[in-house]
Amino acid sequence: MSPTLAALERQIEGRARPTPRVLQFGQGGFLRAFLDWKIDLINARGGLDWGVVVVRSLERGDAPSLNDQDGLYTVLTRGVDATGRPVSEPRVVACVRREIEAGADWPGVLALARNPDIAVVASNTTEAGLVYQASAYDAAPPASFPAKAARLLHERWLALGEQNTGWRFLPCELVERNGEILQELVLRHAEDWGLCTAFLRWVAEDNVFYNTLVDRIVPGFPRDEAAQLEAALGYGDPLLVAAEQYHLLVIERRPGQPEPLPPLASWDEGSVVVEDVAPYRQRKVALLNGGHTALCPLALIAGVDTVGEAVRSEAGQAFLRGLFDEEVIPSLGAPAESLRAYGEDVLRRFANPFIRHYWRDISLNGLAKFKVRNLGPLLAYMERENRAPPRLSLALAAWLVVYLGRFPTASACPPRDSEAVLAKLRAIGAHEGAEAQVSAFLADVELWGVSLDRPALRQAVTQGYQALASGPFAFHQLADLDGLNAAGSE
Repeated sequence: MSPTLAALERQIEGRARPTPRVLQFGQGGFLRAFLDWKIDLINARGGLDWGVVVVRSLERGDAPSLNDQDGLYTVLTRGVDATGRPVSEPRVVACVRREIEAGADWPGVLALARNPDIAVVASNTTEAGLVYQASAYDAAPPASFPAKAARLLHERWLALGEQNTGWRFLPCELVERNGEILQELVLRHAEDWGLCTAFLRWVAEDNVFYNTLVDRIVPGFPRDEAAQLEAALGYGDPLLVAAEQYHLLVIERRPGQPEPLPPLASWDEGSVVVEDVAPYRQRKVALLNGGHTALCPLALIAGVDTVGEAVRSEAGQAFLRGLFDEEVIPSLGAPAESLRAYGEDVLRRFANPFIRHYWRDISLNGLAKFKVRNLGPLLAYMERENRAPPRLSLALAAWLVVYLGRFPTASACPPRDSEAVLAKLRAIGAHEGAEAQVSAFLADVELWGVSLDRPALRQAVTQGYQALASGPFAFHQLADLDGLNAAGSE
């Protein structure tokens, strides 16, 4: 037994290891410090028995495996209390029972579908995960999460017969109507494969796909503090995840749907079941996630490493406050006063001095995130003001600069996205001249769902692109948007 595992087992002495009942797609820090952490808490508080099996869709490479530590790992909750004093609360999570790689052991994943104890399927495959990708029924495994879910559901339906009970799906992707979309995609795959009508009816009627909203900042492993944390905890944990204190899971229970499982809302003050998740989702995606996605490429270009470093600066605070008040909140429809209060809470959470959230980590699938989080407010602003929004236009220009690598430190910060998206951006970058590149970028319907190539937006994004790509760009320049635009038009 490794010293780490021995130390973790001492931390959970007296706590029972639960029965696997949740099949989780996604092994990343967010689900481990959010949903799994919550499940571990309700097991302890309610004497419940909810264990998790994690399915890893990506090859592990040199990354540590949950199996190396018998599923045990530490979540470190960090922040400040009401008096301003620092809070650091470690908890060893014991609900994860094992990790299985879909690519290396697809038969093992299929076996889990035949396990009658499995009752819930959870996922976090990012905004890019809830999409349709054609796949063969006998692929081992199918490429996308919805295709995997469809294949597993059919395996369960075939194997369990009259014992067959459907699953309750808790998708944690930041996509509007995420549960409904997942169900639609599962049914589409089943129809593509020519599966029988009885199975399609069972998927639609006996399985439950909840719409959800998740809200917690989880920067992951605090690598800059590894030695200090090991000394403070008394053990090293390569799977440790740091998270902020705030946590909210909103589950929409539509008419006719049963109570969600696990029963999180009964034992966790940060989980609620509501009739309509839309208001929660709208403010969170537009302000918290949208704030991250708008500021991320600008921070990368300027060489600012973390969210806290950016938002504790005067320029970062002013950029986000202007973004919220002038470009986002007027498009949301809810009372502006409550949205501004939430926006101020977001700024405080971003500035948390005990959370090191790296822009590099946030940059994954940046364009897909911009489409989901920022595109609605951008288009609403243009409709309302008959001009391009200055901050969102600059953010869009900055993403183009990042994806094309047109800034001084680009070699150390390559874009993080699928090869298909990267190839598309390389083709866009091959156009002659900044305006042609921007025009091709905005006009790409596959990226945005619609063509964004409108004169006012093209001009604003071209000016921002020229200003940022001419470099070097210093973060304090965000305080002078007019100056940036002027530099881009020279």
